[in-house]
Amino acid sequence: LEFAQAYQHWTLEDWCQVIWTDECYIWLSGTCGRTWVTRHPGEEYEDEKFHSDCIDQTFEQGRESMMAWSGFCSTTKSELVFIPRKAKMDSAIYVEAVMEPYLAPLWHQYCKEYGWAQVIEDGALEHQKYVRLYRQKNELDAIQWPAQLPDLNLIEAIWMDLETELGETWGQIGDITTLQLCLKTIWGQIGADRLVGLIHSMPDQLHAVIAAGGESTPY
Repeated sequence: LEFAQAYQHWTLEDWCQVIWTDECYIWLSGTCGRTWVTRHPGEEYEDEKFHSDCIDQTFEQGRESMMAWSGFCSTTKSELVFIPRKAKMDSAIYVEAVMEPYLAPLWHQYCKEYGWAQVIEDGALEHQKYVRLYRQKNELDAIQWPAQLPDLNLIEAIWMDLETELGETWGQIGDITTLQLCLKTIWGQIGADRLVGLIHSMPDQLHAVIAAGGESTPY
């Protein structure tokens, strides 16, 4: 709620200078490893615990997955980056695999294109200390994004687009290499209209959060 109140007066031009980034686990089953259950205020976990609509498919241990990272700013997308499969995503790996080779150059590029840019990341605790030092050293500007507020990070909607298209078009995929090729194809098909539409939704999303007192919203 505090975040929404602080940024409610930002214009579309302001939001077009934000680099929306996040990473996502992607499984060979064709999902990003994210299952969302939305509750209205007052609804309890026990109400949905055994409801058939809230029970996900289970898989045998050892099912292959990988982590990917991406971002966008205004109408421009980053590369779709695949994190080394054996790497544990801590702050050092994040800097080495994402920030140094991709995010920092992207930030400099967008600063030239749009006058300035600020980065939004997911605020995960494992990213913070080492990542903060890297940002300070490289003067990389970032918005302080609350860790409990992932729903407003517009890149989440893009991950859902990838997940949906992956399942509908390719279905079950048998190996990581094919999965990466499919994801790159889908990523390349996401157009500027989709990105602009998401950015235009940001003021409405913030107003909805404020109107709901920080509780769930239609977004």
